[in-house]
Amino acid sequence: MSGSFTGSDFPNRFGDVIVRVVITNGHLSDVQAVQLPSDRARSAYISQVAGPMLRSEVLQAQSANIDIISGATYTSQSYAQSVESALQQAHLG
Repeated sequence: MSGSFTGSDFPNRFGDVIVRVVITNGHLSDVQAVQLPSDRARSAYISQVAGPMLRSEVLQAQSANIDIISGATYTSQSYAQSVESALQQAHLG
């Protein structure tokens, strides 16, 4: 199975988190943040720092079972939930 799957929106107290996964031959090959919290300057900064770290965590784990990024707990939890919903659509979750 290959394709791009967009996870559900998982809002948290700082904003919405939507993640898209790319599956190539049944392998999680890419993760893209469609939306991360950005309405406040601090939220935008945290998203800018945590986004690439979360992407790396998901690619390394090949699943939504990732570590929480310190200082970005809510975003990390929402990110993992959105990844999980995308993987379920791809029948990999």
